[in-house]
Amino acid sequence: MSSSWQVHTGTLVTILISVVVAVSGCDSSTDRPVAATTSGSAQPATGTGEPTGAPATTGAQPSSTPAAAPPDFPPAVAPAKLEHGRTYWGVYVTVVRTDDNFQIKPEDQNRLDAAEKSLTDLGYEPDAGAYDVGCEQGLREQLRLDPQRNYATVRIFFAEQAMAQQFVKAYQPGIVGTAKVTLYCMD
Repeated sequence: MSSSWQVHTGTLVTILISVVVAVSGCDSSTDRPVAATTSGSAQPATGTGEPTGAPATTGAQPSSTPAAAPPDFPPAVAPAKLEHGRTYWGVYVTVVRTDDNFQIKPEDQNRLDAAEKSLTDLGYEPDAGAYDVGCEQGLREQLRLDPQRNYATVRIFFAEQAMAQQFVKAYQPGIVGTAKVTLYCMD
């Protein structure tokens, strides 16, 4: 597998926006989304292994106990309420590669921290960190992640697709993608 360093415009914009948010203390408006990925078309993964979009999928989801969120934002499922074997709509705010030992580069850790702070400032309890994304069945395929790589993410889960889409429309500075996932490794 050869490695090439291509920078796609969408990825560059996402990185620049993440830096601006980190520097500005997450002071942003919810008037319009910067990047919505529920249009049904996905972009291939970039040369850095980070996806630029994900296809929308459909289907009803089970109800769950919601976490607190501001009025313009729908309630997410609190991490403590996530259940093994249940299906949720994951909204992936940041996705970065890790090495084989799940170690994260300092600049990528800064991106993860900024995304986590942004969600926490909105009242969410994001689930973040380096982990085996194989525990989220459907994630690799929908976000087009390399199956030979490990990743770290900042994400929140919703019980219904409509709630995930409402979040995506309201959230600034945008997201990496959404995925309908079944959670495992929750024991």
